[in-house]
Amino acid sequence: MKNLLRFLLKIQLQKSRNLQSQAGFTLIELLVALVLAFLVITPLLGFMLNVMNTDRQEQAKSTSEQEIQAALAYIAQDMEQAVYIYDADGIYGNTTNAINGIVGQLPGGTDKVPVLVFWKRYFLNKDQTVQNTSSTSTTAGCLYKLPDNTCNNQDYMLYSLVTYYLVKDNSTTWNTTTARIERWEIRDGIRDVSGSFTRSETVNSTTKTVRYKLLPSTGFMPFDLSLEGDLKKKLGNWRKHSASYDLNTNKLTTLVDFIDQTSTGTPTLAACNTSAGEQQVPDYTKTNVPTTFRTGSFYACVNANKYVARVYIRGNALARVKTGAQYTAQRSAYFPTASIQVKGRGFLGVE
Repeated sequence: MKNLLRFLLKIQLQKSRNLQSQAGFTLIELLVALVLAFLVITPLLGFMLNVMNTDRQEQAKSTSEQEIQAALAYIAQDMEQAVYIYDADGIYGNTTNAINGIVGQLPGGTDKVPVLVFWKRYFLNKDQTVQNTSSTSTTAGCLYKLPDNTCNNQDYMLYSLVTYYLVKDNSTTWNTTTARIERWEIRDGIRDVSGSFTRSETVNSTTKTVRYKLLPSTGFMPFDLSLEGDLKKKLGNWRKHSASYDLNTNKLTTLVDFIDQTSTGTPTLAACNTSAGEQQVPDYTKTNVPTTFRTGSFYACVNANKYVARVYIRGNALARVKTGAQYTAQRSAYFPTASIQVKGRGFLGVE
């Protein structure tokens, strides 16, 4: 009986040892498994990262395309009310035609260049709040009262000067290869001998005090059609008011960002039709236009005589996902380009 028990116990111990030896993996088996996992997972991981990166770039491309189209639509709507659009002669001057140019009359600096400059009509709604004295405000429709002292509820159509700039900060961070488009506007006021505001103005070397119901923007002066010459010369010789612009009130506002500023290898500019009277703005031959801005990322072909401008914009979608992304022909799809042709109303509706 004892022998039988010993025999059974011996067999059980052998089975237990066999089970223990089969319960784990050897070091070689683990190493082989790790190598196989590496060979399988690494390509999959690379593929997934590539898919995610491509998706980010495509999203950035789509966003840039939408923003550029929206910017062009805004510019087109803005310029449809233009009564005069400045070409290169009007901005930089032309000594042959005795045009001084207005570039020195606009807010300037090495960080920006004017591209679109135009006079337009703007609508002042009767319900818009305005300042009627130095300490009180009212609505535009209540600037004038009827005999029974009720508001006349009149809307107004006034003139303003609008400028679209290409702006590039001297920052070395995210925007090393991008710029932005900013808009600036100053507006006329409402002159009236019974106005509460007064301002000194000099016209044709004669200084006089002018009264206003509604003051114009600081620095604004109306254009003077009594000057000699044609319309191009009259408006090309426009001079601002002696007061400095208040850029805290009349701010430069950003219209669209991530405008490409790659300095080399950019696509060829669409040529302006000079034989048909078009001039390129900015004029890259002028010293007023730093080399930094001569990239063709935002420019216009302007025919001042016909109140027509063809506007071109090129974005940099890759800069949204990669700092310092630059244009190359192979990656041109990620630098969306769009253009639009706009015709203004013409000066005082006269074509």
